[in-house]
Amino acid sequence: MNKTTVMIKTIGRDTLQGAIDSALREGFTPMVISDGIPLPELGVETVTLGKRWGYYGGMVTNVAAALCPTEFMTLLDDDDEFREGAGEVVRAALDREPDIDVWIGGVHFKEPITLYNREGKEVFQSHDLACSPEAGVVVGNVAMPTYRTSIFSTLPFLDHVPEGMQNCTDYFHIKACDGMGHKIGWFGEVIYNVRPNVAGTNGEGV
Repeated sequence: MNKTTVMIKTIGRDTLQGAIDSALREGFTPMVISDGIPLPELGVETVTLGKRWGYYGGMVTNVAAALCPTEFMTLLDDDDEFREGAGEVVRAALDREPDIDVWIGGVHFKEPITLYNREGKEVFQSHDLACSPEAGVVVGNVAMPTYRTSIFSTLPFLDHVPEGMQNCTDYFHIKACDGMGHKIGWFGEVIYNVRPNVAGTNGEGV
């Protein structure tokens, strides 16, 4: 039995079906939350918000948490996909360490990404960011979280972040979770392909 539901946030990209298929392939139950965009029949449970909220999916994430039927929810963007074996990694981690509140999954990019340490010094460049605990909760070392759903009853996604960092909403929320004493864990393996079917930088994937 899955302890987590995959909540796919979408703005109606044509890559959505690939995200859904990857979740189903890995044995997850996906639910699609649309940011006000009408969607065709997708064969999975779908919820469309009554208006377009935008803002990098923060409000959509809060709604996803309110609707999630399981103890945990695993976030997936509509232009990303799970790698083969991801389901086994996630389920094993949730069973092995049930006291972890936020799990962070490693990601694969087409182009190398630079990772920085807590002091802002470059650590290394890699196509695969495994998001290890050595670097801690810093920009570039958090991605695609699996949350204990109950967190959102007291700590919803922030409605604002510093100017120029709007694509770092995950980081700021996980940093807030860490600051409030929620336990953060890393799967320690790359389980996501970032934009594998989108042309351009970090686009066409593995």
